[in-house]
Amino acid sequence: MRPGVPARDRAPRPVGRTREKYPRSAWLVLIERRAVCEPVTVELEPGVRHPTPAGFWRGAKFHNVVRILERRAELGASYVRVLADRGCYDLRRVTVADPRTWRSEARWELIAELAAIPLPRRSP
Repeated sequence: MRPGVPARDRAPRPVGRTREKYPRSAWLVLIERRAVCEPVTVELEPGVRHPTPAGFWRGAKFHNVVRILERRAELGASYVRVLADRGCYDLRRVTVADPRTWRSEARWELIAELAAIPLPRRSP
């Protein structure tokens, strides 16, 4: 319940439980299935101060990002581990400077395909 919002103005709750493939109440064990290094086009969420990937194009197929599992940053690169609707992937954003103009541009690469195995959490 949201405080301050009358019950008649709230969105109706879904009837019955919807089953997710990877529920938030489960731990995910990630196993690297294949290491790849291919350029992808990433679409970012608009209107956010630090943009996060909303999805990416791999060839002609669009992969919608369901959840961001992990972020990591290094000098000149940042890594994002995402759970998409078509699987789990590692993405890398590399900043490359042009040697003549010193302008930097960002490139996104897909660096790994992962297998996600959900493990249910046990209550104490």
